[in-house]
Amino acid sequence: MSTSTSTSATGKTRTSTPEQRAEKLAELHEQITDGVAALVDSDAWRAMLDTAAKFHTYSLGNVLLVALQAPQATRVAGFRTWKSLGRQVRKGERGIAILAPCTYRPKASTAATDSAREQAKDERGGEAAPANGGKQLRGFRVVHVFDVAQTDGEALPDVAPALLTGQAPAGLWDDLAGQVTGHGYTLERGDCSGANGYTDPARRVVRVRDDVDDAQAVKTLAHELGHIECGHVQDLPTYLTCRGRCEVEAESVAYVVAAAHGLDASGYTFAYVAGWAGTDLARVRQAAETVTQAARTILAGCSSVSGADTATAADDLADAA
Repeated sequence: MSTSTSTSATGKTRTSTPEQRAEKLAELHEQITDGVAALVDSDAWRAMLDTAAKFHTYSLGNVLLVALQAPQATRVAGFRTWKSLGRQVRKGERGIAILAPCTYRPKASTAATDSAREQAKDERGGEAAPANGGKQLRGFRVVHVFDVAQTDGEALPDVAPALLTGQAPAGLWDDLAGQVTGHGYTLERGDCSGANGYTDPARRVVRVRDDVDDAQAVKTLAHELGHIECGHVQDLPTYLTCRGRCEVEAESVAYVVAAAHGLDASGYTFAYVAGWAGTDLARVRQAAETVTQAARTILAGCSSVSGADTATAADDLADAA
């Protein structure tokens, strides 16, 4: 069994095994679960969920349409929904085109429609077609929705992540950047249309906004690298339809990587993870294996933190908690 030895900031020499280091990473992930659990039990969180319920859940086709037209969109709704929430779409904003179903209520039953209904039942594997008098699909029409960034007005009830401030751990940005480019991506800094960063697998670009403190920028870079290391960007349709799971995993990776370098990202991570997990804490727990494996891989490529130092940083964070 291999061991590593390091000297902590207090001058104490510590020896750790791979099993101990793995245990420390698991403990860091458990901190996320505990922090999210405390957050979702608050009144502010319930108010946010009430608001979230007013937003539609879109089909895969519409999710792809939104992603193609506005990849940085975070929360979309129609003009009237935004108005009901106390917000107005700004003049001149261009809507995001999606498809809305057109339904109709058929007239009274006839022999022909009864026959067609039986045929439809057979085609659906025995599942009954809509009964006469119920609405039936006729086709689709184009409607437009708008992202929250295209609106002004009352703030939505939210539990917003608090951006990190201050300096980043020495050398961490360069270490993470090297891994991003090692995966064949170009790293950019600049405007991200309201997001802190994004990964574009089509153009092979990772972009991080350039108007935040270094601590937030490096945490965001760890998040985007988490998407890559967890395999999310290799299958875009799966990422879009399972985005909640992917965001929980990527942000959890960022938290572990940051914590291993002595950077406390809990003020951001807990709210962010809760925003994607909702009240489903099982989703956070189920991410543990993926998160710790990806974090281990990333940390192994960081010259700024060795395996032993990872354990030391985790110990120091736990002692300070």
